[in-house]
Amino acid sequence: MEIAQWTKGSEAHPAFKSETATRNDQALRKRRLAMSFTSYLVSFTVVLLFCYHGLVPLTVAKQYLLFSVMINSLIWALIHFDINLKLHEPSMTTLQITLSQWPALWLIFFLEAGQARAIFLLMIAVPLLYGILALNVRQFIWVSILFFTQYGVLHLALWQLRPEVLVTSIELVQLFVFAIVLAQAALIGGFINGLRGKLRVRNRELQSAMERIQELVNIDELTGIYNRRRVVQALSDESNRCRRIPGAFSLATMDVDHFKQVNDTYGHQAGDEILSKLAKAVVADLRAIDSFGRYGGEEFLMVLPQTTLAGARIKSERLCKKIAALRFNGLPSGFSISVSIGVAEPHVDESTDDTLTQADRALYTAKDSGRNCVICCDASPSDAVPRGPTSAI
Repeated sequence: MEIAQWTKGSEAHPAFKSETATRNDQALRKRRLAMSFTSYLVSFTVVLLFCYHGLVPLTVAKQYLLFSVMINSLIWALIHFDINLKLHEPSMTTLQITLSQWPALWLIFFLEAGQARAIFLLMIAVPLLYGILALNVRQFIWVSILFFTQYGVLHLALWQLRPEVLVTSIELVQLFVFAIVLAQAALIGGFINGLRGKLRVRNRELQSAMERIQELVNIDELTGIYNRRRVVQALSDESNRCRRIPGAFSLATMDVDHFKQVNDTYGHQAGDEILSKLAKAVVADLRAIDSFGRYGGEEFLMVLPQTTLAGARIKSERLCKKIAALRFNGLPSGFSISVSIGVAEPHVDESTDDTLTQADRALYTAKDSGRNCVICCDASPSDAVPRGPTSAI
C-alpha cells in the first residue's frame, strides 16, 4: 500500500518472488527426501539383523538396499530437474509413500518366519507418517488402499509360490489388523494435516494483519504516503548512514500555498483531494531511494539520498512546475495550486533537528518571498542565512 517509498524500483518483481518460492519449495522437498532415505537406512539395519539370525539371505538384503537407493535416486532426480513441478502433486508424497512399500514387500516375500513378517510389517506403516506433511483425509485413504492392495498382492504371490511359509489363521489376523492400522492412520493423519492447513491459514492472516498494522503505523491514511513519524525516521536513518559512510544527501520541506483559503472557499473535501493528488504527483517523480511523507497538515518532507543541494534544488523546481499544472475534479477549470519549498543539505556532525531547522528557515523565506518558489540554505546551524529565491515559478 505504500505508494512510494518510492521503493518502486526496490520491490522484487512478482516473477522473481515466484521463482524464489519455487526454489525454496524444491529445497524443502530435497530435505524431506533426505529424511525419508534415513528411514530406509534404519529399516536396513533391521534387515541386517534378519541376515545375522539367518532369517533372510544376504543377497536379499543387498537387493533391498539397491532397491531403496534406486527409488530415492529417482525421486531426487525428478525434484532436481524440476520434473515434479509438472505433476498434479509436485511434492510426490503419494508416489514416495507408495514406492517405499516395494523394497519391504520384496523382503517380506523371502522371510519364512511369520513372526518376522509381522515385525517388518510395522516398518511398512512408518512411511505413512510422512503423509501428515502433505496429504488430506481423502488422499490418506487412497494411499492406504494402495498399501493394502499391494500387501494383498504379496499374499497372493506367497499363496501361489511359497504356500508352505503361510499359516492361514495368522495371516488373516495380520491382514485384518493391518487394515485397521491403515484406516486409523488415514483418519488421524488426515486430521493432523487439516490442522496444519488451518494453522497455515491463521499464520497468513496474522501476517496480513501485522502488515496492515505496520501500514497504519507508518502510512498517512489520506495520502497513502509516509506519515510524520516514518518520514522523520527515514531522515534519521539517512543521516546515520552518512555518518558511517560520508556522502551527500539533502532534504526539502514543502508547503501548499494559501491552503487554508482553499479549504475555506471550496471545503475540506476539496482540500483532501488536493493533498492526495499532490502526493501522488510527487511520488511519481521521485526515485526508488527517495522518501516522501506528510509532515503535518499541508506540509510535506522529502529525503533525497545521494543528492547535493544543487541537485535537490533542480528536483524541487521541477516539482513546483508539475504541481502548478495539476487540475482537480469538482474545482474550477482554471484552478491551480502552488507550493513553497525549502531545501537544506546537512553538514558534518549536524543533528537531524538542526537540518530540519535549516529547511524550515528556507521554507519560511520562500513564503516571505512571494511563495511558489524554492529557497536553498547551506549554511551551518549557528549562522544559517537562507539564500534568495533560486526560482520564482
